[in-house]
Amino acid sequence: MGSQLLRRAATAAVALSCAVLGSVVVAAGPAAASPIRNNTPWSVLLCKFSDKPAEPRTPSFFANFLTHAGLGTGGVADYLADQSGGRVSLAGSAVRGWYTMSYTLAQFQSIDRGTRIQRCVDTAAANGYTVPAGHRTAVMLNDWVDSGAAGGRVLLDPGAWNVGFAAHEMLHGYNLGHSFSNDTTYQNAPWSQPGEYDDPWDEMSAMHIHAFATANYGTSAVGLNAFHRDELGWLPKNRVFTMAADGVASRTITLAPLEVPSAAGPQLVRIPFDPADLFHYYTVEFRRKTGWSAGIPADTVLLHEVRNGTPTLLRTGPGGGPAQSLNANGVQIGVNWISGNSASVTVTTDVVNRCLQGYVWREARPGDLVCVTGATRSQVWADNAAAPSRWVDGPYGPHTCVSGYVWREAYAGDDVCVTGTQRSQAAADNAAAASRRNPARLVSGPNTCVSGYVWRDADQSDYVCVTGATRSQVLADNAVAASRWVNGPYGPHTCVSGYVWREAFLGDDVCVTGTQRSQAAADNAAGRGRVLRPGG
Repeated sequence: MGSQLLRRAATAAVALSCAVLGSVVVAAGPAAASPIRNNTPWSVLLCKFSDKPAEPRTPSFFANFLTHAGLGTGGVADYLADQSGGRVSLAGSAVRGWYTMSYTLAQFQSIDRGTRIQRCVDTAAANGYTVPAGHRTAVMLNDWVDSGAAGGRVLLDPGAWNVGFAAHEMLHGYNLGHSFSNDTTYQNAPWSQPGEYDDPWDEMSAMHIHAFATANYGTSAVGLNAFHRDELGWLPKNRVFTMAADGVASRTITLAPLEVPSAAGPQLVRIPFDPADLFHYYTVEFRRKTGWSAGIPADTVLLHEVRNGTPTLLRTGPGGGPAQSLNANGVQIGVNWISGNSASVTVTTDVVNRCLQGYVWREARPGDLVCVTGATRSQVWADNAAAPSRWVDGPYGPHTCVSGYVWREAYAGDDVCVTGTQRSQAAADNAAAASRRNPARLVSGPNTCVSGYVWRDADQSDYVCVTGATRSQVLADNAVAASRWVNGPYGPHTCVSGYVWREAFLGDDVCVTGTQRSQAAADNAAGRGRVLRPGG
């Protein structure tokens, strides 16, 4: 009950800010996140209106609230460290201000959010601080006018100085989009889409989330859902299971909760079903009422449908709770039990027999699921229709073929008479059958590489897309890592002479040549452009 009241109070405060002060709130654009595993410094700029001299909080408050300096105090740095599994740091962030802008509060009412942010950035620059290259930007205003994100930059007024609001907007800075539910009767605000912000178990639905009161920074954030963690590269490959990729159509799976990475089992199950769109699939995740998810009502399994890079929570109906079963698109999902750090689900899918895009079932007889081109299937059906006209009594019985035809033999006992070319086609299609079915084999999730690139795989969480040659070099360097370490000034993993740490990600101390370290940095910088997007 307490968390519900906190959410309503926080939402009401933000709504009041927008309604009374006349700001325009715009929904975030489409999601286009990619893996992030490094220091992500922010420049936090504090700006005052020319007619509002008050400084509601000290710079040290914002340093603790929004940067690496506040580790251990329950701020945004702690939240991101937890959700990323230590893969992201806010080290190197800076807090600057308070700066006095040459604009009144009233003058800020009629301009858009991006301009509001830019005016503070310009004021900081005029006072000697230019946002460094590589920094993200968060602007704090000293009076109520507007809060949100624009172009990857963040604006927070006093109504948004809580972890739930700040983390949500800063995650937009990492290119995460909003989460949705399938309840199209839910509308968070006049400008939002039906179902938008209606996944209270996911931070990207803030401020409509299951939150609690933090000790230092107001309303909490809630954990990210599995898809968003996967999108950011924060789930290791060995904790993600793609159903039917191994050709098994039905199995019972024991899940580990997203909140307890030390528990055994997959933390995300993908269930592909759409041959025409390999980015369209269901997901299953297990959530525990602990840590940043302490505000959720109870331990639960959640089902989502992912489409166009957006996760949609599946509810039982308008205003209903999270669905615990599904029977759609050839997929059946059922939750069996939840106990401690484990939850059991059974999943069955017919995707193993579905054809890849561009192929259809041959259907030479009922149950013939060999995948062929549409033209081949049309020929097969035409041959079936003409079968009686091509049979005669002869040395092979009443289904002996007339001259110029042979049995097709697409399956055992197939005595439809066809040309030699068609029989060869049937044999070739049979031989190629396995390569043309089961689209689940090709599903790699939101960080699928564009053609010509593969995951670097420097470790289980390395989703950066590189050339095959680069990956081979990375794996070779990993294999000889121990031989290049010595005890030295940087500890037991000091590199021998001629080598340096690769630093492909935070904590990567594999020793490589300087050329290889430069390659890792270049690949990190180019990685975002090598990710295949839905519809791409």
